[in-house]
Amino acid sequence: MADLSKEQRTTVEQREQYGRELDARNAAMENIEVPLENRALADHEIPPPLTEEEVRAKVGNQNYQNATDDNAPTSIGS
Repeated sequence: MADLSKEQRTTVEQREQYGRELDARNAAMENIEVPLENRALADHEIPPPLTEEEVRAKVGNQNYQNATDDNAPTSIGS
């Protein structure tokens, strides 16, 4: 910022105004109503865990085998 000419620099008032506008925008976002489908589920709404067959159906048999039967080390340092 020090290398900008005096005409290109913002004034204290401009920076303060920008800060107030940004704060107002953030405050407006904090009070947004979350759609029902995006809300966290209550304990009684949480579905039971998937069975192995259901997981295989969702991700594919080969992906499931690769994820569960991987013999490669999980980290470089191991």
